[in-house]
Amino acid sequence: MKRKTVLIFGISSFLGSNLAEYLKKNYRVIGTYYSTPVDIPGILSIKCDVHEKETVQKVVYLFKPDITIYAIGLSRLEDCQNHPKVADALNTAGVFNVSQASERYKSKFVFISTNFIFSGEDTLFRENDTPSPSSVYGNTMASSEFYIQKSCLNYLILRTCPLVGRSYNPNDLKWLEVVDRKAFKTEQIVCDTKVYHGFLDVWTFAEVLEKAIEMNITNRLFQISSRDICNRYDFTKKYLDKVYGGSSLATKGDWGFPRTENQIALQGLGEELKFELDLFNVEDTFDFDPPSVDEVIEKIHKKFGSKKTSKVKKSSAGISYI
Repeated sequence: MKRKTVLIFGISSFLGSNLAEYLKKNYRVIGTYYSTPVDIPGILSIKCDVHEKETVQKVVYLFKPDITIYAIGLSRLEDCQNHPKVADALNTAGVFNVSQASERYKSKFVFISTNFIFSGEDTLFRENDTPSPSSVYGNTMASSEFYIQKSCLNYLILRTCPLVGRSYNPNDLKWLEVVDRKAFKTEQIVCDTKVYHGFLDVWTFAEVLEKAIEMNITNRLFQISSRDICNRYDFTKKYLDKVYGGSSLATKGDWGFPRTENQIALQGLGEELKFELDLFNVEDTFDFDPPSVDEVIEKIHKKFGSKKTSKVKKSSAGISYI
């Protein structure tokens, strides 16, 4: 039986590279990058700028993918706040070009959204709740969700909490890798205590995505997250305890969540923001048992092994906020 073809726009990103590595076992995977090529054995990657509409269409026409995944975007909330035009270009304008090409050549378009399309109220957010973003990042992603649902005839949207894992790009360390680096150097790790959300490992996310592809789920939006939520400080303490045998390097701090000037979204919000997603549909459709935060950390620990070292102790040097 001929293997389906998956085309990943943004294969050099954290999400794109991990999805490529996971999906290549059962699919023919092809990826595009803009300026940072990655070498993943068994996967062809080519240069492509998603803002060049004709180039995007040529790539989709050339490979005729069964599934097209958009794994490009500016996802750091601070970067989106400081560079709103770049955020709009990557998180919204690029989506238009790739989704249109997917429609034209009858490829299922998969978009990865975020829990930050919501305001941060202390409530359980459901798929059909109206987005009310309190950040520039949330605004751009909510715009893309709206466009896809109104304009595409063959799409899948997975709205997720922040994903954790390892990056294939050594110049783009993810938060967990920063924690590892600081722990190895015994540097103090200042972590936010005001923003609560789920934490999900990227491999569990990939498993759900593969199930959706196998089941040929069409024109649906699913929310996926860990079963419980916590802030970065609590997660970091749990992670350091499990992996390094001590959490003394973790220190409480205030991220200073980059909020928009949308007064409607900001109404009723206090200092603490909570982004808890209702998971009923993903549980019911895929027979999926969402892991707890502790189980996510355990999976990371098993995948990468123990790093316990006697060097881990509290240090006041090299404070850096993450």
